[in-house]
Amino acid sequence: LVQGITTHGSRAVQERFLPGLISGRERWCQGFSEPDAGSDLASLRTTATRDGDDYVINGHKIWTSYSDVADWCFLLARTDPSVPKHKGITAFAVPMRQPGIEQRPLRMINGITTEFGQVIFDGARVAAENMIGEPGEGWRLAMTIVSHEREPGELGYVSRYAKTVK
Repeated sequence: LVQGITTHGSRAVQERFLPGLISGRERWCQGFSEPDAGSDLASLRTTATRDGDDYVINGHKIWTSYSDVADWCFLLARTDPSVPKHKGITAFAVPMRQPGIEQRPLRMINGITTEFGQVIFDGARVAAENMIGEPGEGWRLAMTIVSHEREPGELGYVSRYAKTVK
């Protein structure tokens, strides 16, 4: 998320969200995957419709890690259904503790219900100033994030490899 915000977010967005994200003071979840979409992220159906200074969010996200404890959701939503599916997606920082957001745990085969959840957005609101990047830039932003999300694990492999070599 940090890479997405630093690469695509405005200065105001960076100043607002990076300190809490980096320090861990504010917890985030990632609202990307949706039911019936499989691995086709661009086919998302969650919508964000402009209403004055806000966007109204409607849709359903699934396999959302730690959504039950998150303060914020890094959400991808369709803001323009009239353009090709990769072009009409926009990213937002959505506050999770508000009316219009319902969280449901997903029970895993091992009985754990706290790691993954599904999040239903039913008229939830997000301030337009919480848009990350430009309207329709969500696909590029998502690709920035996923290209960097494995880095911490890879650093561990590099460290172990260096130890082995020494």
